[in-house]
Amino acid sequence: MNRRVFFSVCGNACIAASLASHAVAAPPVSGFPEKPIKLIVPTNPGGSIDTIARILSVELANQFKQAVIVENRTGASGMIAAGAVAQSTPDGYTLLITHTGVLQADLLHKNSSYRLSELAPVAEIANTPVVFGVGMQVPVTDLPSFVALARQQPDQLSYGSYGKGTSAHIWAEQFSQRAGIKLIHVPYGGEIPALQDMLAGRITSAWGAVGTYKQYADAHKIRILAVANPVRSKVLPDIPTFIEAGYPEMNASGWCGVFAPAGTPKAVIAKLSQALLKIVHRDDIAQRILVTGQEPTGADEEAFGQRVARDRQTWAKAISDLHITLD
Repeated sequence: MNRRVFFSVCGNACIAASLASHAVAAPPVSGFPEKPIKLIVPTNPGGSIDTIARILSVELANQFKQAVIVENRTGASGMIAAGAVAQSTPDGYTLLITHTGVLQADLLHKNSSYRLSELAPVAEIANTPVVFGVGMQVPVTDLPSFVALARQQPDQLSYGSYGKGTSAHIWAEQFSQRAGIKLIHVPYGGEIPALQDMLAGRITSAWGAVGTYKQYADAHKIRILAVANPVRSKVLPDIPTFIEAGYPEMNASGWCGVFAPAGTPKAVIAKLSQALLKIVHRDDIAQRILVTGQEPTGADEEAFGQRVARDRQTWAKAISDLHITLD
């Protein structure tokens, strides 16, 4: 059976079983942590996930009385960072804080440097709605007027995503298919380059994080038309969801979460999870996370693992339905 097809159909039970198994022996939890912890981030410094990682690193260090080092390993749609953690010793000293892209990369890349089964969920940190925005030069005020303009100008309007096969690419293709419009896809290596080209008028529209786009919308440099989330964003309560605008299939939001290598002792994962939830559930920390545009949640390893499995099935279906392939 084709590997991609197998992963797409195996479902929650297969993923849960895979996450629980790992061949490498690991030391017991007694005394953990006894040395510095490394928290690997797949994005550049300054982004929302990097900001959250640095907040968590300080607070974890205070709890554990051990240094927590943030390390940015960018590139390959997050696969470099995920691969580094998946291949590390499963002892709880190397962690990954990442976004939903870890699912799409696993689904789309046959030769990925990791497989999702090699990562164990530790804690969900935040929900991460993504927004669709246009440059101020585009003569539209809302999503219906954008659709009308795109229908009048097929294959002339463009959208920027943060890479082929990313959630932004998948959402855009779902939207275009449902709306009956044809847009030019311009993939970038990240969120910021796409935003910069939209600001400069080189592309019509783009997708990005709530926190990043809000500051430019507040400065009247871009216009946000809709948010891809089951409910309106807490940060942008006046912006309608795609569901409200008539696109019910656009109901999958992203998340920010922490993973460890599969095979990490359950007691270590539980200790890390409890420490992270203690931080995220503090009102002052929750407010700092909210400023980044992400919505603090704080779910333990079991609940986060269930969401990862559900979301993987959702993205697998979307990728299959839209016939998106990379390699």
